[in-house]
Amino acid sequence: MWHAAENLTRSKKKTLEPVKITTVSEVTGPVPCVGGLSVYAEESFESPIVADLIILAPLWGNPRFRVRKSEAMRAWLLDQYHQGAKIIATGTSVCFLAEQGMLDDQPATTHWYYFDLFKKFYPRVQLNQHQFITYADGLYCAGSINALTDLVLYLIRDRYGDEISRVVEQHFAHEINRTFEKPFFTKGSHQHHDEEIIAAQEWAMKNWNLPITQAEWSAQVGLSERTLSRRFKLATGMTPLNWVREIKMEKARELLRSTNLPAEAIADAAGYNDASYFSRIFSQVTGVTPQKYRIMVRDKLFSAQGAHPD
Repeated sequence: MWHAAENLTRSKKKTLEPVKITTVSEVTGPVPCVGGLSVYAEESFESPIVADLIILAPLWGNPRFRVRKSEAMRAWLLDQYHQGAKIIATGTSVCFLAEQGMLDDQPATTHWYYFDLFKKFYPRVQLNQHQFITYADGLYCAGSINALTDLVLYLIRDRYGDEISRVVEQHFAHEINRTFEKPFFTKGSHQHHDEEIIAAQEWAMKNWNLPITQAEWSAQVGLSERTLSRRFKLATGMTPLNWVREIKMEKARELLRSTNLPAEAIADAAGYNDASYFSRIFSQVTGVTPQKYRIMVRDKLFSAQGAHPD
């Protein structure tokens, strides 16, 4: 995804300092991985490099033995962090940061299967079991590979802008339901514990296929329009109508991928009486028309199926 964003930037003749992507391990050369695969490490921990961003791959199984054994790696991560590098740890590789004390008194998450053991081994870490991604002081934690992809798309948008990030998303992430809102929990941000807003979201999820107005929505949950708008934005970071629009667009993308319904029928199913208005909103959100989206997704699907012999 980073490589695609770089190529797109160059093709549009935008002036950004090129990104160099490299692999680092304890020694250079082939590094054996799970399943008999190997990754070639171009640099070692002894190399005189200073990273801007480090992405740690997840570990298979219980990570404690591997993490404690990898003293050189933990020391390198801490040194790079002190030199200004941001670090993304995925799944149980979050333990590399926790073992080194880098997450003490900070929010973090990890793979859901390891929650209980993580709390036992690292009691000083503020384990967040409700968000797939957390951020604090230059350290990102992603609970899964899908969450990592979500986060990388956000960082691509932050560096390259909306136009480039939309193209990357269209080519790499149709299976991921996301928005371009900040996808992670940060220290000091508002966690969503507003029960009346949760009830409002549940009502909207059940009635996403209706032409929802804020007046009707407010009446359904017993709040004034002003109160709903204020508390919804406080709890979710989005206005009520923008949030429900994202839900409708997610459902529309799903129907375009998995059915042969015409765009007019999908617009009607999503609660839009005007198909041209639906197409305009869809294009604003995704960067392409519903018809182009369907063609692009179907082409990718059939190409992938055709790549495998019978």
